[in-house]
Amino acid sequence: MSTSFLVVAVLGPTAVVVAALFVVLWKKRTTRREGRVALASGATLAVWAVITTALAHQGFFQAAAGETIPPVGLNLAVVLLALALCLAVSPSLRGLRSRQASLIRLHLWRFEGIVFLILMAEGRVPALWALPAGIGDILVAATAPWIARNLETLQGRRRAITWNLLGIVDLVVAVALGVMTNPGGAQVFMTVPTSEMLTRFPLALVPTFLVPLAFTLHVISLWQLLGGTWARPEFSITNH
Repeated sequence: MSTSFLVVAVLGPTAVVVAALFVVLWKKRTTRREGRVALASGATLAVWAVITTALAHQGFFQAAAGETIPPVGLNLAVVLLALALCLAVSPSLRGLRSRQASLIRLHLWRFEGIVFLILMAEGRVPALWALPAGIGDILVAATAPWIARNLETLQGRRRAITWNLLGIVDLVVAVALGVMTNPGGAQVFMTVPTSEMLTRFPLALVPTFLVPLAFTLHVISLWQLLGGTWARPEFSITNH
């Protein structure tokens, strides 16, 4: 896989996710305030993606010699906290993210797992990371449309809960194995090759942008499916 093709294979899904999430928020708006929140959220996502891309291009996420905490791991923790705070303080934003089917379909970007498997076949990333991360992501993406179409019944909602939990497990395993096969203080498995490529441009956008966004979407879906209080819920499980 050429470098230029890899750039397209990573930046393409990143741009599509930003645009698709903005469309989801925009279509759900019912007031001017929610319209402004949707526009602000879309702009923030775009700026976040651009900044992350620039940082990755500058090698910001590559671990320095002797670093105990991997920059990718630290970035993930900070971003997840920031996303949680945004949702906590904005009822309008929560309301715009209350459509389950749309949230689930946003995980189609995880066909990106095909790229991981290709890179593994080329000997550029370790199989210990690529196999579970790649296959897991492909399965999540392939089943997303089916899960999104079957939310109207109690059984369908239960399947959606299971699917979200498995999606989270897939992300956690991928991040953990990525850290443990990357040179640095947190390395556990001495693989050849290492997962250092995951900290370099363009692949670094996966753990630093796409993964925290996917994790947040899973948590939002689960919160609603399990009956958590949310803004303007689409429907209630008691109706079925």
